[in-house]
Amino acid sequence: MKTLDVSECVDLEPLPLDALAPRERILKTASELFYRNSIHTVGIDRIIAESGVAKMTFYKHFPSKANLAATYLRHKSALWFDMLATATEQAGPVPLNRVLAIFDALNESFQAPTFRGCPFVRGLAEFGPDAETPEVQATLAAYFHDLHEFVVSLIQPLKLKNQESVVVQILALIQGSLVNAQAMRGGIEPLATRDAAKMLLEAAVERG
Repeated sequence: MKTLDVSECVDLEPLPLDALAPRERILKTASELFYRNSIHTVGIDRIIAESGVAKMTFYKHFPSKANLAATYLRHKSALWFDMLATATEQAGPVPLNRVLAIFDALNESFQAPTFRGCPFVRGLAEFGPDAETPEVQATLAAYFHDLHEFVVSLIQPLKLKNQESVVVQILALIQGSLVNAQAMRGGIEPLATRDAAKMLLEAAVERG
């Protein structure tokens, strides 16, 4: 099975549907419906109808809904990590600034009218440990593993004695900010989590 990576992943959202090839039309339609509603509540027939492809064409590219859901999540993951890489690189070489750039990027995404929370947290709720969708569950597990490793790569230059503890706390702030932003649209101070991350890192550096 071929997976998507950042280098070949294109943001389909701003592109008109009729300008896309059939596979991308299906993926764009499914991505919008899955993210706006949920994966379980959107049926294949609706995706086929709204993407304007034939049923045979759909199954040629996606043999099952689970395969489409996993592709959707891999696509979201590639776009997310591309955004994080850009934000952290633009922040410069200072590790503290690079970590805080994650929260700046998140805060920007919270302002979008299309924001509906984290697709991976939502995916965990829809595809629990008893779900018979190994491809989807593997995709979700890969995302959370990759996010952990990405944060590790940013914090490692600080050479902290309690590095893993700090990484876990930063991850908790990232996921917490996503859930809070979804639950309380307009009801939270957008920079509060960034400030918490800054204090956490400064205290960790001071402890050594």
